[in-house]
Amino acid sequence: MAFELTYTEVVSYPEKDGGILLYVVLSCGEFRATAEAVVDSGGAVCLFSRELGVALGLDVEAGIPERLSSLGGPIDCFGHEVTLETAGLTFQSIVYFAKYPNLLRNILGRQGWLRNLKLGLVDYENKLYLGKYE
Repeated sequence: MAFELTYTEVVSYPEKDGGILLYVVLSCGEFRATAEAVVDSGGAVCLFSRELGVALGLDVEAGIPERLSSLGGPIDCFGHEVTLETAGLTFQSIVYFAKYPNLLRNILGRQGWLRNLKLGLVDYENKLYLGKYE
């Protein structure tokens, strides 16, 4: 049985050992910040560096507290509502910012990113097909 999905955007991503790397724009009020983030379909939430939260004018620790599990140990973080843009697709999301500075990698996880999208992946061609989930 065949299925058909419709996507509005195609994104080519670089061949890197660190995963599928995308550029995202986060905004909150009049503040905007651009960042690299890695797609993590197993990640429960979107996690960004503390520095990005500060650049958005947020009081990071005033957000929704959460402790995430990772291979390197627990990560304390705080959730905030922001506007998230990837490949021209824009939506409101709750994303998390690390409590401590110098997070090594920003993560695009299920809550906040993947659940807002239809996603197709052809890794041999380094292409993501994206469409807004309505």
